[in-house]
Parts: sequence; C-alpha cells; structure tokens
Amino acid sequence: MRATTRLALTLALFGSAPALAEDAKPKPAPKATPKVELVDAATVIPDLILDLRYATKDNFLKRQVYPDGARCLLLPDSVSRLKKAADVLRPQGYRLKVYDCYRPRAVQYEMWKILPKPGYVANPAKGSNHNRGGAVDLTLATVDGGEVEMPTPFDDFTPKAHHGYMGGTPASREHREVLRAAMEGVGFQRNKMEWWHYDLPGATKLPVLDVPFTPTN
Repeated sequence: MRATTRLALTLALFGSAPALAEDAKPKPAPKATPKVELVDAATVIPDLILDLRYATKDNFLKRQVYPDGARCLLLPDSVSRLKKAADVLRPQGYRLKVYDCYRPRAVQYEMWKILPKPGYVANPAKGSNHNRGGAVDLTLATVDGGEVEMPTPFDDFTPKAHHGYMGGTPASREHREVLRAAMEGVGFQRNKMEWWHYDLPGATKLPVLDVPFTPTN
C-alpha cells in the first residue's frame, strides 16, 4: 500500500478525533439565576397608604388585573429609598399613597392583551420597570389620609400629567414639586410624562420577574 494511501486512510479514520474529543469535554453548568427578594413596602413604611388601582376596576383598563391579595412589593433598594422619602415628607405634613408597585410579568401579558398600545402599556416581551420591582406609582396624602391636589388623576395620558406642565392650580403644581423633590432627593428618577411614576436608577438592567403577589401551594 502506498504511503499516500495509508495517510489518506489515517486521516479519514482519525482526522475528526480531536473534534470529537473536544465535544466530549464536559460543558460548564449554566449559571444559576440569582434569587431576587421582594419586600412588602407596607411592612417597612407603616403609614404607607395602599390604593392599588389594578386590584380594582378603578383604572384606565376598567378591569381588575391584580388579585385581591395584591401587595406593594418592591426590591429592597426601592423600599429603602421609598422609606427615606416618606421620612422626609412626614414632617412636612404628608404621607405616601401608592397606586402601583411590582407587577408580575404574567399580569403584564394580560394588560397587553387588553390594550397592546406602547405608551399606555409596556410590551411584556421587553418588560416594564414595574415588572422588575424597580418602579413605583404614587402620590401624596395628608397625615390623616386625605386627598392632596395634583395636576391630574392617576394614569392621565395627556400633557397635563407631564412634569413640565405649568397649567392647573398653583397648589397642584406645588404638591407635584414636593413629591418630586422628596423622590429625587433619595435617588429615584422621575418619568417626565407621568408625575406619579418614579424609577430606581438602573432599573432597566434588572431582571424581569414573574413572582406572584401571594405564595402559591
């Protein structure tokens, strides 16, 4: 047998062996998804007022999409900052009232089915900062829980809800600024189009969550 023929046979039989050996190497185990802790804000801020609109029909969807047991869950950093804002506002005669906090991704899909319109509802494929526990919708209340005038009601999708809106009453603009100063003073970032919406810094880089409001058996 010619040497060239033997070489060809050897390559044919064993030429792919290195690749097979490479494939046989054990692959590193996938990194475990870090466990994300969500904190019930009401357990940290005792005078926090809960007015979770999506647990009722009193919202722009006109449907209840949160269960009756919904809570104001947030990331620990969000709750810590929110508590600091509440501590700043209390001596000024105000309490915080929350409209929306963490929102499970499953609920985001339900909302998207009802109103698949960006600007009103975030596309669940990308997720909202609410789905990350890094956003809170809120307003001011008086110490005894009374209403505080703001430029618009919650979830008003008109220019009147913008932080730059200079219409309305002087009192409404002043209250908006009191809330803004307290929230930005502890590091939250305002949504320029919604006076009630504040985000945790870097929230868009956090994982989208689908933890239920209440434990399941």
